[in-house]
Amino acid sequence: MKTRPPVDQDLLAVVGPEAIIEAKRRLAMLDAIAYAATRMVAGDWRDHVKDLLKRLGRATQMSRVTLFEVHPGPQGHRVQSCRFDWADQGLGPISADPRYQDMPISDGNDPQQLGEWASKRERGEIVHAKLSETTGYTRQVFLEHGTLSFISVPIMVGRKWWGFLGFDDCKEERSWSSEEIHVLKTAAALIAGAIEREQADEKIRLSEERYALAARGANDGLFDWDVRTGKTFFSPRLHEVLGRKSASLGTTIDGLIDLFVKTDGDFLRATMRHKFARREETFDIECRFEPEPGQTQWVVMRGLIVYDEEGPRRVVGGLRDITRQMEVQRRLCEAERKRANLARYFSPNMVDGLMQTGGRLDEMRTQRVTVLFADIWGYTTISAAMPPMQLMTLLRELLRMFENAIFANGGTLDKFLGDGLMATFGTPKAGPRDAANALACACAMADAIARWNRKRRENGLPPMYLGIGLHHGDVVLGDIGSERRMEFAVIGDTVNVASRIQEMTRALNIAVLASDGVIQAARAEAGEDAAKDFTDTGEHELRGRGGKIRLWSRAADR
Repeated sequence: MKTRPPVDQDLLAVVGPEAIIEAKRRLAMLDAIAYAATRMVAGDWRDHVKDLLKRLGRATQMSRVTLFEVHPGPQGHRVQSCRFDWADQGLGPISADPRYQDMPISDGNDPQQLGEWASKRERGEIVHAKLSETTGYTRQVFLEHGTLSFISVPIMVGRKWWGFLGFDDCKEERSWSSEEIHVLKTAAALIAGAIEREQADEKIRLSEERYALAARGANDGLFDWDVRTGKTFFSPRLHEVLGRKSASLGTTIDGLIDLFVKTDGDFLRATMRHKFARREETFDIECRFEPEPGQTQWVVMRGLIVYDEEGPRRVVGGLRDITRQMEVQRRLCEAERKRANLARYFSPNMVDGLMQTGGRLDEMRTQRVTVLFADIWGYTTISAAMPPMQLMTLLRELLRMFENAIFANGGTLDKFLGDGLMATFGTPKAGPRDAANALACACAMADAIARWNRKRRENGLPPMYLGIGLHHGDVVLGDIGSERRMEFAVIGDTVNVASRIQEMTRALNIAVLASDGVIQAARAEAGEDAAKDFTDTGEHELRGRGGKIRLWSRAADR
């Protein structure tokens, strides 16, 4: 039997025992509300609501007091969950029981059709039932929990149904007076007021955060996504960035994501799921959309993800148009791709000139340059005894070594000539020390093959010798190719003389031979030191030419 509170005998004689008991119970309920009110107003109501439920349960002499919240469920339809509860001794709590989370409030198979009790609560009505008056599923639930009577008071926040306070009596089928119900409504109003205050504070904080975001980037469109409800705020500026009418994106994040190219939208959703799972706090994602068919624009979404104990709560960020930056990046990538393709066929200084002219070679013209020819002596004899693959490897190694010396000294590799090559200095544009660079390149090539030969001897391989000839003078240069193929050519008597000088290296058994024209041009450009390693070998006749030409030699280790 339920224990009755002590009763004043004088009052008992005047109003009767039941009135005294109800009055004291109502007073205890008011005390509980007053006690909790001072604390819930001052701080987070969630920190004090359990104490309120306990005090209400003891004041009303109930067996269980529950606080249910109505919210969107996993399928998007409204459901109810027990957030907090108090249970009398001997009864277990239900707020941690999964069976009391995401409970349907619909009637039958239609999730949009509220059940009888849910409909009453949404209208702000009290729901009161006794075991003797129930049937069907409701009676089954009463019997399962040992409930003899039940009453619930709706919690209305901003004229919307937020949830309800529930009171279970497992001791007797109880009736409630209008005065007691009024006190219960006061308790529900206290909780509703605390929730409204929290929501107002949240709106102020959101406004401040949005203002701060706007201050950091006035060109950004802002969005604020409530992950739990799916509701999203889109600023007017965001609609402008996307070229959309104000409020046309709706109130859910899907209104924005569905605007993007499908692959980008899918990537964005997958990225956000990944970040939620890892509780990452920032994001920076680029997406495309098509304001008009065939027209692509780029935006970047950046922002913060706010979490609580249950997971992601809010996503706040900005959206900026980066179409121009992406176009610049695309052009840079295209330019680098073109440069890489040109570098496969032209030397670096030729590539620079071609990039500046959009891939067009200059018109034919006469220009003073230094021409270098190099040839490997005895290559034909050595190659005859080598397998083809080994021969190709050997040739590539040699030519790569020569190529490095040419490029390191500002030369242009005009062409490979089987086991030799032709290079020019002063093409496509003349420089201040073209002849000096050509002499330095010839010396570097001769020294490189000398080091290479030492390694070959150490490995029991025969050495290979190099002859280099140089001449300085006027040439004709330009594009002699067709519309289908570019061909930069350097032609003229200077080229022929350089080739004949290279042939003289074998006859004189000299690694490097340079014409007097090269030596004098190099000294004029860089001083006497430019040709300090070269020795005057006198005048010599060249094959196929009349007269003689003065040559300078530079010996090299063999």
